[in-house]
Amino acid sequence: MFDIATETKLFNDYIIPTVPKLFAAKSKMWDRIKKSDKLQLGGKVAKQKVVIAHSQASGAASTAAYPTAQETTPEETLVYLKRAQMFQIKYDGFALETAMKGGTPIDPETFEKDGVLVTAIDDLSRQIMLDGTGHLCQANGAGTGSTALIVDSPYYADATKFLKVGRVIDSYVDSSSTTGITAQSISAVPTTLTATLSDTETWINDEWIFNYNTHATSEAAATGEMMGLMGIISASDPPYPNASAGLQGITVAAHPEWKAISKGNSGVDRALTEDLIASAIDSIERGTITVMLYTMKLRRVWASLLRDYKITDSKTMWGGWSGLPYYYDGKEIPMVVDRFVPDGHILGLDESKLTLFVADKRGEVVWEQGRDGTYLQKVAGYNQYVSEGHVFANLGVSDRGCFFKLYDLSEPTT
Repeated sequence: MFDIATETKLFNDYIIPTVPKLFAAKSKMWDRIKKSDKLQLGGKVAKQKVVIAHSQASGAASTAAYPTAQETTPEETLVYLKRAQMFQIKYDGFALETAMKGGTPIDPETFEKDGVLVTAIDDLSRQIMLDGTGHLCQANGAGTGSTALIVDSPYYADATKFLKVGRVIDSYVDSSSTTGITAQSISAVPTTLTATLSDTETWINDEWIFNYNTHATSEAAATGEMMGLMGIISASDPPYPNASAGLQGITVAAHPEWKAISKGNSGVDRALTEDLIASAIDSIERGTITVMLYTMKLRRVWASLLRDYKITDSKTMWGGWSGLPYYYDGKEIPMVVDRFVPDGHILGLDESKLTLFVADKRGEVVWEQGRDGTYLQKVAGYNQYVSEGHVFANLGVSDRGCFFKLYDLSEPTT
């Protein structure tokens, strides 16, 4: 049995400083986006300053009169903090007591490989990339007393990308609070379009699949998932539950400049070319594209194009992440793979316009303590211990016009 001093040493010396580093090492966007813990209303919301329209009080003149002064249209919007990640780690008592190394009762290598942390980091990366809906995929056909779930996805050919064995899911029609599938565990994932439930359920066609207990019917603090890049980098308002209020409470209808550059091809895939990327960057009137994110398959396409262009020194860095270069006006813009980028997409970012609001940017992960001050809580009746942690966060943007989405791009089939 461990005493409080030993448990405190374990968490203070190793786990507390290591977990945020592990998050940064595994998630490119978590690592790169600047973070802020300036929160209001009891820590539930952050205020995000945004620019909607710029002053037009400038130009040539035929008289000595200056133009009538205008103000740039600033807004202060609210970004609601979300329970972005809640997780438990279970430890076997025997392993803890026999794995003494360097004065701490846990092997660091073993801890870093703990599956729940990889799962938590992957799920945060998914949320940062997607559109704030919480959708994992969509039912492709109804089910009545069935365990066979057929799915598709608007973003991925591998529609079961986020359906892992043991994952507990619900299903909903977006605007409804009535579940179809309710708290069912995935027992198998036979193909990229099918999953097997642990028990029979009934659902209707086109119901959205969510992680258990994440569906929200309105945009508010502590409900639903974080906003992500696919909700921000769009020429329209984000999907439900943000559709009626707009991104950060601002609608495109009320403020037409509150949108990103979106370049598709009416749903028809076309080959990636250098000119398509140049056209997307040329469309950015404000801000500077500092990185482009794309899929692994599009990386292969771009690497082939670089070889065709006789560019052999083709490695560039984005912070601690390596990528391939894109040369624009004599400057090198990193093109970096992120495995959560939707198929056939390239996302152009001005990182300075993004802020990841967190409860505490010093640690980011908050660990629960028991009444006696311990982090490891014994499981009654078992020689086992659990620790509980959470990440409260949401992604904010100050100017959507500094981003582009280039999509409907052909990818290799293998």
